[in-house]
Amino acid sequence: MKKGCFLSAIIFLTIAISVGLYLYKKYGHEIKNFGKEKIIEMSRNEIGEKIDELETSKYQDSLKIFLTDEMEKLHGKDFETAMKRFGIFADQIKSFIDDGVIDSVEFTALKNMADKNERPKKN
Repeated sequence: MKKGCFLSAIIFLTIAISVGLYLYKKYGHEIKNFGKEKIIEMSRNEIGEKIDELETSKYQDSLKIFLTDEMEKLHGKDFETAMKRFGIFADQIKSFIDDGVIDSVEFTALKNMADKNERPKKN
């Protein structure tokens, strides 16, 4: 490798890494929030489609509304907390809808799980 090519490569890599670090430090939190919103939105759409495929029951619509409410609660959380809570919640919903129907026991279990994860409000 010629000296000029080697020096050009080192200079280019140094500048590229510096720009990357600057952007991460300056706009990292915005990128995380944008990513969090997109991940939750895509997952909500996927779970919503699976809920639509369920056998029609009175809990099907309630589950959709409950899912939307829980996703709205995650908007104010930081990235790690939101992803952890959403992952647990999504896994539980998927396990309940695998049998093709949602019943009162499963819906009540989801509501209890959500209530358990909330902090008590101050008086």
